[in-house]
Amino acid sequence: MSNCVNIIWKNGLGNQLFQYAYGRIKSEINQCDLTYSGTMNEWVGVNLFDYGLLDETNKVKKYNNQNILLNIDYNKVQALDLENPHFYSEYLNDIKSWFTNKDDKNMDDLVVHLRLGDNGPNIHTPFEWYKKAIEDNEIEFHKLFLITDGSDSEDARKFQSYYDAEIPSSVNVETNQDWKKYLHETMFDFNFIRKFDKILFSNSTFSWWASLLSDASHIWFNKEWQPNHYHGKIRLGETNYSKWNPIIPFSLKEK
Repeated sequence: MSNCVNIIWKNGLGNQLFQYAYGRIKSEINQCDLTYSGTMNEWVGVNLFDYGLLDETNKVKKYNNQNILLNIDYNKVQALDLENPHFYSEYLNDIKSWFTNKDDKNMDDLVVHLRLGDNGPNIHTPFEWYKKAIEDNEIEFHKLFLITDGSDSEDARKFQSYYDAEIPSSVNVETNQDWKKYLHETMFDFNFIRKFDKILFSNSTFSWWASLLSDASHIWFNKEWQPNHYHGKIRLGETNYSKWNPIIPFSLKEK
């Protein structure tokens, strides 16, 4: 019986990309298959291939009674490993080689990812945080593009009013009944971020991965970013890769 590392897809695109990368690294270390079990329709695991983010040579096999060395199911304990930025440091070139490239690069403009949706009040980042980040870091740009799942939010309106921001695409989490449209919009937003040389985001694994899979020369993100399930043990805000700039325009932590 052959061995495998098995993924049980959970959560959104950013989380599933962590599952894929972590699982693939572990499967290659153990020289075994990378498989999945359960449903692939929970979110976009299967659509990583359908939308061209990964090609057929990188596909995950359906679990078929192999001996499971490791199940990756994104429980709270396992998340400490899955979302540990230090673990991936030595594999960055390998990881980027697994994914398709974006040839058209925007050198002049700035893209900002404003995460709302299911983020919750504890890690909501207001417009004022981004504005101060731009000012403190003297970020120069011709035009600001805003990717957000809350195009009708007060924060989005502030971006449009102050920066004349353009929102090329938006998805409201509450209106995802049209599944194919929702997936198409999500992948559009993800790949749109990847095209930019200048990226600014706060608390989102979605934009963390879009930034990682870009060729951006300047990536600004929240140094205090600490997802709720970490209990202070690991912070994605500790990402220390080349061209990544951790910032604290002002603290988002509860007083």
